[in-house]
Amino acid sequence: MEEVLSFKCSNLHDQNLEMHVLNKGDRPVAVHGHIVLENEEDILECNHLFPPWEQTVRPGQGAAFYCSMDPLVWEQYETLTIVDKEGNPYRFSIKEITEYPSYRG
Repeated sequence: MEEVLSFKCSNLHDQNLEMHVLNKGDRPVAVHGHIVLENEEDILECNHLFPPWEQTVRPGQGAAFYCSMDPLVWEQYETLTIVDKEGNPYRFSIKEITEYPSYRG
């Protein structure tokens, strides 16, 4: 199956997790502000992303979601999954997601 969505994460002021969803497919994909983090022992449902409403991501375009997450919690998980409006899951290895350095003043 061809990877349709891709992710990268970075840091923002007051929102330490910014997720960019890029549609690499050939049809629009509708996604909500909800992700699932998983490891071998635990599942964490994250439904506190902004914006919480549905975003339609057209082919070649992207959308962004933001939230606050404790880095120690983030590091406990191995995969991030987002599900589109049709119920198709897109799973990404957290270790392969691009991270940006944290700026602390």
